[in-house]
This record gives sequence, structure tokens and C-alpha cells, in this order.
Amino acid sequence: MTDLDAFRREIDRSLAIGDLADVDLDVVDVDGRSPVVVALEDERLPVLLRRVEAVGGYANVFVKTQAGVRRVAVVDIDGALDVRSADDMRATDEQPSAECSVGTFVDYLAAHTGGVVLPARLATAARGPLPARQVDIVTAG
Repeated sequence: MTDLDAFRREIDRSLAIGDLADVDLDVVDVDGRSPVVVALEDERLPVLLRRVEAVGGYANVFVKTQAGVRRVAVVDIDGALDVRSADDMRATDEQPSAECSVGTFVDYLAAHTGGVVLPARLATAARGPLPARQVDIVTAG
């Protein structure tokens, strides 16, 4: 089992019967569900953003750091209630690189209590090249 899988199980258990069982999560969809995504602090930020994208573009994110676990709410800007106080990183030179770690970004967020708006290109940076696959070539005859 990988560290990420172990952390995922730890969060699942905590949400079901542990310390987080009675905690209201910040991100809730229209059906009352709270999507959850986990990450390790040394993972690249675009990888985390792809996970969030895979569950609909918004999630309650739990990040395992050396100091403990940190929670971040990730929402799509179109679904955000109030983004006026958020720092818009799309229009500035102050943007995280595709090599930025999740831990570094969570530290950055701690100093920006109004949140931040990220450029969409970060999520696409995690896609990378398509995996190789076998192609059968059939000649016309």
C-alpha cells in the first residue's frame, strides 16, 4: 500500500467514525454530498488539481504534511459565492509553477485567507503526454 492509499484510508475512517465524523465540510454539492480528495505535501500541485477535476472541479482537500493534516476547500470560480477577496493569480506574474508542491501551495494559502484564483493551465500541466498504446495496422487489400 502506498503512502497516499494509507492516507486516503485514514481520512475515510476519520470521516466515517473518527474525529471528522461530526465536522461539516466546507464544500457540498447540490445533492448534499461532500467530495473529498487527498494529497501528500510532496506531490505536484497539478496532480492534485487533476484529482479535483476528476470529482467535478470542487472538493474538500486533505493534505498530509510533516506537521499533520491540513484541509483546503477547492471550488470552481463559477460556483464560488464570493471571490472578491480572493487573489486572482490568473492576471499576475505571481503564479505557482507546474512544479510547485502541494505543501508549498498550502503554505501559500495560509497567508491568503480570502483564497486564490488559479489559472486553468495548472491542471492541464499534469496531463502530460498520452501513454503509449499498441496500434494494429491493417493494410487495405
